Amino acid sequence: MDKLNNKFLCSTGTLVRRANGYNYTRALRIIGELLGEGAISGGELMMLTHYYDKFDEVTSAVNASGIPFPVIHCEKGVGTDLSCAAAMDADGDYISATAMLLALQSDFRLNCRFGEKIGAKYMVFHLWSGFDSDTNIDYNIENAKEFSDIANEYGLRLLFETIPCTTHDPISNLSSLLDTFPEAEFIYDTRLSALHGQEIEFLRNERLTSRMRHMHVSDFIGALRDFSALRPIYHPYEGQIDFDSIAAELHRIGYSGMITLESPACAEDETDKAKLLETFTLLSRVF
Repeated sequence: MDKLNNKFLCSTGTLVRRANGYNYTRALRIIGELLGEGAISGGELMMLTHYYDKFDEVTSAVNASGIPFPVIHCEKGVGTDLSCAAAMDADGDYISATAMLLALQSDFRLNCRFGEKIGAKYMVFHLWSGFDSDTNIDYNIENAKEFSDIANEYGLRLLFETIPCTTHDPISNLSSLLDTFPEAEFIYDTRLSALHGQEIEFLRNERLTSRMRHMHVSDFIGALRDFSALRPIYHPYEGQIDFDSIAAELHRIGYSGMITLESPACAEDETDKAKLLETFTLLSRVF
């Protein structure tokens, strides 16, 4: 079987942690070395609130690195705040909900500015998240197209990710999104799909895979909906996900998009480039 012509990306999230002072410059150096060695084709910038007041500093460092960053991951708190606004709206507190929506849209625009500045083409977005998660998913879906339109203003295509749900499940939520917003595009995440036992089911849903534009890989060990098992994040083939079957499904549907590794390779102030290189070598054989 021919290998997929995927472009492997390394998320800065694999190397940047609070414990190492959000050292993105070291992450850029290591990702640059992996690029130079032919292990990857570029990076995916994981946005953090830590970067919000460092726009010029961070974007200049990213651009000076010479690393292609075709994908930016929107700061996850934007999705959390959207779900909080949905809860306020459901409780009848429309004023607070509107105020929060406007505030998080402002943060979203800042994320988009980062993406535009570093030349990204896609932005990964959590349409629901946090404690309220997808409890009031209709509200989140009603606002999805507006977020996509905002991203388009900055030359970005918004990708809605398969992420954990407390009320429904990723497949049903994204299917409902398509009912309202047929142009929506998706990112498939192996670990977060596995939390709901949907890692293969997603890839056999033609309606969703026809809109699939990107993919995140990491492994998972735990029972269905065992949210406590979301950490630690394992590297592919260290957990229970059947990556051979996933690769076969990707071949079947003809997926030829990018694949980003999200499994961490750092602890405290130490980084493990060798671990990343080992994982990308394995992924290149499997996919």
